[in-house]
Amino acid sequence: MMHEDNDPSLSGGGGGSGPGSGSGAGNSLSAARSDPTSAGGRARHRSAAAAAASAASSAAAASSLTGNTNTGSSTGLATSAGGGIATTTSTGFVSKLLLLLTLLLKIILYPLRKLSILIFPPGPYDGITSKSCSDKAARDFVATFRKYLSSSATASTADASSSSANPFSTEGYRTTVNEIVSSASSSSSSPLLLIYLHSSLHPDCAKFCETTLSDPRLVAYLNQSSSAGGGGGGGDMIRCFGALTGSADGAHLAQTLGAAAYPFLCLVGVKSSSSGGSSRSSSNSRNNSNSSSIILEVKLKMQGRKLAILATDSLLAYLQTVVRQHDAAMAQENARRLQRQEEAMLRQEQDREYRETLEADRAREEARRAEQEREEAERRAKEEEELRAVEERENALAKAMSLVGDEPPAGTAD
Repeated sequence: MMHEDNDPSLSGGGGGSGPGSGSGAGNSLSAARSDPTSAGGRARHRSAAAAAASAASSAAAASSLTGNTNTGSSTGLATSAGGGIATTTSTGFVSKLLLLLTLLLKIILYPLRKLSILIFPPGPYDGITSKSCSDKAARDFVATFRKYLSSSATASTADASSSSANPFSTEGYRTTVNEIVSSASSSSSSPLLLIYLHSSLHPDCAKFCETTLSDPRLVAYLNQSSSAGGGGGGGDMIRCFGALTGSADGAHLAQTLGAAAYPFLCLVGVKSSSSGGSSRSSSNSRNNSNSSSIILEVKLKMQGRKLAILATDSLLAYLQTVVRQHDAAMAQENARRLQRQEEAMLRQEQDREYRETLEADRAREEARRAEQEREEAERRAKEEEELRAVEERENALAKAMSLVGDEPPAGTAD
């Protein structure tokens, strides 16, 4: 059994129609809204309060989320900026610290380096960049060659003064080629460089030194052709340099000149790349150890067993032939250089004469122009003088006529 008072808003909802019914329904609804003690009113108030509470909690949650987001972003930016500054500061500090440590290590290790050089001085096999080491290597070869030279001079009946003198340089390879380049730049001649590489491990080298290289005729020829040997008389045509294959100079030359067997003998022309174009020959090589400006032009190359059994007369003939060819080439080059110098002087003389002729023509033109201006000025002065004379005559005639007066009419008595 349903009780209508439990739900007054539904009373008459399914009943009859008419003003009475509508008024009853509206009155019941108004009474339910105005009466909070009724069941319907209490339910509506509870639902409204729940909705308001839900809206308030949603707004609070949104506001809290926005505030947290802003706070988090601000905190993140601050943290990022602080981290970047800290990283930059730490990097700069580390760089300065490393620089300071490097300077300290250099200061501490410098005396140790000097002390190690004093205790363990560089030897002849420690590189060609050191002049003292290179010179010592050259002197070691000369000492080795003198043994063969003394034994050959003792057994020979030739002139001791020309056969006992050492033709090989006692200075290092770098110094020797620099002297040749300087000699070529200061004079019209460029001596050739005779390079001999000696290996104590090859028995053919000892045989070659005993029988051929220390032969009095070859030694005399080399001394006469080289200013380094002290023989003189033959001009500065050949400079001799020898090296042991175990030395730094010898190893470098063996690699540069392509030595494949020993004994090794090579006659090269030394040029500076700054003095002209690249040299053309059957085999050219650059001396990279000295500098890229030195060029070695191979003229004669002999090595191995064929050189060891070569007779002294044949070797002398080869050397003399190459020297004559080199002298002829140098003579042609000097002639071309003199021709270029003469042509340059002729061009300079022609340019000077042209400038003088041009200056004379300019002076004559200025004089002619000045003469024309003078004549023009004199003509103008003469014309002005004539005009003034004519004006003076006309003025004088007019004045005279004014004094005489008008002529009387004809037939009148005076």
